[in-house]
Formats: sequence, structure tokens, C-alpha cells
Amino acid sequence: MNIRLARQSYGKHQVHISRVLKSNDEPSVHRFIQVAVDVVLEGDFDVAYTEGDNGPVIATDTCKNIVHNVALEHPMDSPESLGLSLTKFFLDRYEHVDQVTASMRQTLWSSMGGCPHAFTANDRSVPQATVVARRGQNDQVTSGIGDFIIAKKTESGFSNFHNDEYRTLADTEDRILATSLSADWTYRSLPVEFSAARDSIMAAMMAAFVDHFSRSVQETLMRMGQAACSACSDIERIKLVMPNKHHIPIDMSPFGRENHNDLFVVSPEPFGYIEAEIVAG
Repeated sequence: MNIRLARQSYGKHQVHISRVLKSNDEPSVHRFIQVAVDVVLEGDFDVAYTEGDNGPVIATDTCKNIVHNVALEHPMDSPESLGLSLTKFFLDRYEHVDQVTASMRQTLWSSMGGCPHAFTANDRSVPQATVVARRGQNDQVTSGIGDFIIAKKTESGFSNFHNDEYRTLADTEDRILATSLSADWTYRSLPVEFSAARDSIMAAMMAAFVDHFSRSVQETLMRMGQAACSACSDIERIKLVMPNKHHIPIDMSPFGRENHNDLFVVSPEPFGYIEAEIVAG
């Protein structure tokens, strides 16, 4: 039997860095940036697995130190640009590294009550990005958002769906549509103004979420993807994941009372899982 190493990779995950950015024009005004970085290396490391030879291995602790050093010199203007700088550093420095993948998840902080040095974290919207740099090939950048909880309390229904002996769900023309949106999009070419592109894409998707009566999560997801592609011509494709966070009307009839579609129980599990990938031709 021929038993062999098929592929390998390694790196450092969850390198958390935060950065205070001070304005040159207004030194008292600060920005607070926090990013969690994953770095994965692929290349000529087989001997570490097959022969116990650590000679070519760049220690994961070294990877962490590189993240710190690159971040110190970087303007931290977007997670995408940080990822591009990181992957370039590894490929330029280490000839035996063939591919570097840098994934970033950014915590958003906002000024608290107008105070220039106090901040509150927004954990309901997580900007994220992945940069894949392979020697001799063009960089691939995927941007996105995760854990973005959105809902509308009306202008949403679900009816006329497939009917058979296993169906128990009734038609409705008035329901809460709530979801935790994750979206990832890739760019057809670089360079891109990443922050401006993200702002345009998110604004377009949020407008599309509310501008129609939703006959299904599927329909709304498609409209949001189309809006994103129309808002940013640099998008090549976008993937959206919209799990259906069910809000079920509570039956108050056992108590002799009527619920006028005002009171709901939140049912976190099980939940509907809807996703699609939309390509801009």
C-alpha cells in the first residue's frame, strides 16, 4: 500500500491586534482598530511531516511576530490592505513558501457619547476579509461581513410553497423576517478602494432588504445580491448566507386572550438555512 502525504499547511490563528490611530489634524480625535488575523502557509514543508526535519519550518510564533511587525508599519485602513501587506511580506521573505492565506475579522468600535477616547464595540456586524497570495499568480481578495443581524417586522410572508403529506407549516402574508447575514464577495481585479466598496455594497444590500414585500428569504437574498453587484462594478461574485431566525406568534388562546401578531417566541434552533452565490457577468 502506497501511503503518502497528500497536502499540508500550517500557520498561526487568532492573532489579535488592536491599534490606536490619531488624526494629524485633530490629535485629540482617535480611532480604535481591532483585528483578529489567521495566517496559513503552504510550501516546501514536507520534510517536517515525513522526516521530522524542522529546518524549513517558520515557527508559528514567528508568524505571530511578523503580523505584529507588519501591523506596526501599516495604516490599518482596511483588513483587505493589511492582508495584502502580510501575504506580500511572507512571499518576499521566504522563497520556500508557495502560498499564503491571511484571513481577518475586524471588531468595529464606535466613539462613546462623543468622548474622543472611549469606545463601544459593535458585535452585531463583523467586517472580514481573506487574501490568498500564490507565488507567480495574481492575489485573490475576498471581502465580506459576518454576524450582521437584521430584521423587518412586516412586509414579509411565505405562502404557496410545496404541499404534500409532510407539510404542516401554514401560509402567511405577515411574518417577521430576521436573519444573521453573512456575505462574501470577490473582486475581478485589483486595486480596489476596499473601505469605499464595502460601504457601497452594504448600503445597497440594506436598501434592497427593505424596499419590497418579501415573498421568501430566497427572493430577498437574490435582490440583495443583485443590488450589491450593481453598486460595485468591481465585484465578480457574491455569496450570501441568510439563516432564518424564526419568530413564532405565541398562542394566547389557552388564556382566553388574543395575540394580534404582536407577541412572539424566538426559536433559535432548528432554523432555516438559505444561501446562494450570485455572479456578475
